[in-house]
Amino acid sequence: MKIVPALAVLAAPLLGGCMLQYALFGFPTPEVTSTAAAVELPYREGPGGLVLLKGRVNGKAEVDFILDTGAPVTVLLDGPRTAGLGLDTRKAAPLGDPQDPASPIGVIAPGFGIDFGDVSVRKLTAVVVPERSMPCRERFEAVGFGGVIGADLFRRFVVEIDTRAKKVRLHEPSGWSLPASAAAVPLAFRSGHVYLMVPLRLASGARVDADLHFDTGMNRGLVLNAGSDAAIQYPANGKPRKSCLVNGEREEREGPRAVVALAGRDLAVDAPTYAPPGKAIAGQKHGSVGIGLFRGHRFAIDYPGKRLVLLD
Repeated sequence: MKIVPALAVLAAPLLGGCMLQYALFGFPTPEVTSTAAAVELPYREGPGGLVLLKGRVNGKAEVDFILDTGAPVTVLLDGPRTAGLGLDTRKAAPLGDPQDPASPIGVIAPGFGIDFGDVSVRKLTAVVVPERSMPCRERFEAVGFGGVIGADLFRRFVVEIDTRAKKVRLHEPSGWSLPASAAAVPLAFRSGHVYLMVPLRLASGARVDADLHFDTGMNRGLVLNAGSDAAIQYPANGKPRKSCLVNGEREEREGPRAVVALAGRDLAVDAPTYAPPGKAIAGQKHGSVGIGLFRGHRFAIDYPGKRLVLLD
């Protein structure tokens, strides 16, 4: 089940004159402070391995946030879990192509503050999405979250995720170095989204130099866009699956085993899913990798160094 593959695609044109400043200049950078060179935060594991961190918003409400590298900005849901915040989404409108199921309906609101233990965020501009507008409500309810931490919040840190200990560790880059035993691959940043360029081996024996969206808000291991390469074929007889995106659904099918090679280390996915030809999410080429690929591993997103690091 894929829950939140890319909760905001704000690289797409924004609608409405009041949003023009964000389309032209982007969101203002929030103020992020930490009381230590390394901060450890326990997390709750959601379905499929999703990472949920608890933050106190505006000093009023404790909110569970999905840690989502697939979202370029932070999101709050206007619903029962955030009722104490007084969020107002009466003027919610499409924030991009309304036909794109990964493009949310919402409003852009400034002035949020969030405390994650010893890490404080101030002057945060966030996308506020009315929960009632989202599809697959029963699946989103099963996760039990009230927001999404986008790449804008923690990009000054090296973000370590220990899926065995259920800990997120935020390291100041000046105090962190690459361990000798680690394996690192470059990350690319385009329109606020994060991408991996890695070899992909398919069950057919074919190899694809894949350009994959890196999306910890997706609880599957690997989703491939059929037809994006001659070797990536749609498994017409594969088991049907339904993906729930923030503004719609997408039918997919399971296919045979594939292997993602990260700096000489093979991470296998026994049943990757395939999006039908012509149904790729905007900005994605060959597909995306999600948190499911890294279950049982310890890894780090080195935002300043622009690399993904496998630590074990």
